[in-house]
This record gives sequence, structure tokens and C-alpha cells, in this order.
Amino acid sequence: MVDKWDRIKSLQKGKHLMSKIHRPFEDAIVYLLYDIEFIGADHISIITYLLAALAAYYFITGQLVLALIIAFAVGILDGVDGKIARLRQRKTYIGKMEHSLDMLYEQAWYAAFIWYTWTSTGETIYLILGFIWLISDSLVRHIYNVFWIATGKSLKYYGGLADKVTLIDGRRSIYILHMIIWYILGYPHYAIYTILIHCVATAAVYMALSLKHLYNIGITP
Repeated sequence: MVDKWDRIKSLQKGKHLMSKIHRPFEDAIVYLLYDIEFIGADHISIITYLLAALAAYYFITGQLVLALIIAFAVGILDGVDGKIARLRQRKTYIGKMEHSLDMLYEQAWYAAFIWYTWTSTGETIYLILGFIWLISDSLVRHIYNVFWIATGKSLKYYGGLADKVTLIDGRRSIYILHMIIWYILGYPHYAIYTILIHCVATAAVYMALSLKHLYNIGITP
């Protein structure tokens, strides 16, 4: 008989740095839900999206402690629903639209945080940098998705530098970590600077790696 913890450990899919940070929390929740058969991935997803909407509200109203706590919890639950789906081996309907729904609340968080930093400081620079962040994040997503469509394989599975970059690339969960660190340091608005650097660097490296691999496998524009 397979041990519960061995089974739960085998459900891990994410390889990103933040996946490693979230993993102990995810596994503990899955362990608690292991034998509660009527709770499926879609139930976890619904709770996740409701909490995500609440986090967006707290971001835009400047209640950062609550926003960041809930946002971190959302990152954990976002991993739990996938693990529950793999554990139960049932169809998940919300999961089919997961990436679109994730993008919806992520962009809402970013826009709300940008609004907060602009209104709380009165400095237009945060609004400008925030717009660049939103555009750069959209570019990251577009490059990643188009490469996957063109090759049938995610960039993270190409090994080498691509494998290393996708461990620390810019994405929602690590942007929340930027915000948490800067909040602890007492300068939450500075998170926009480091997030923007992380995001632009990710876009540039993704573009270079995608062009390289497309060229190597003979796919031309």
C-alpha cells in the first residue's frame, strides 16, 4: 500500500523557486483533504478565485498586510487544486480555463498595487513604471505561450539555460515575495522597481531563448 505522504510527494509538478516555498503548505493541505473525497479541484479553484478577488480589493484600498497574506495563500491554493486534481483523477472544468482566470486576477492585483503606490505617494513615476510592468508581463506571457504553441513543448523543458531561468523567472508568486520583502523593510512602493527589473529581464531572456530554440529546430517566422 502506498504511503499517503509518498503519494502526495509524487503529485508535485511545479519546479519554480516559489513552488519549493509553497510545497510544504500545499502538501499539508492535500494531506488534510486526502480522504475527503467530495472535495475536488474545482472546489479549491472556486475558493482560490474568491480569495484572489478579496486580495485585489485589499490591494486597491491600501490594506497591504491583508492583501499580501491572502495573495500568499492564493499562491498555495493554486498549487493545491492541481494536486487534488491529480490525486482524485477526475475531470476538472474550471481547470481548463485556469491560465485565463489566473491572468485575470493577477493583472487585477498588479493594477491595484500600482494604483495604491501612485495614490499613496502622489508620484507619477510609479504610475509610469507600473504601466511598463503590465506591458512587460503581458509580453512574457505571450512569448511563453506562442513558443509552446509553435513547438508543442514548454520552454522550461528545453534544459540548459532555459531550465535555470524558469526556476527564477518573473511571475505572480515571486512578485508577491518582492512586495512582502519591501513591506517588511518599510518601503512597499519600492517593490515596483525590483518587480519591473525582474519582469523585463524575464521578457528579454525568454525572447532570446525562444528565438534560439526556434532557429535550432528550423521554425522560421
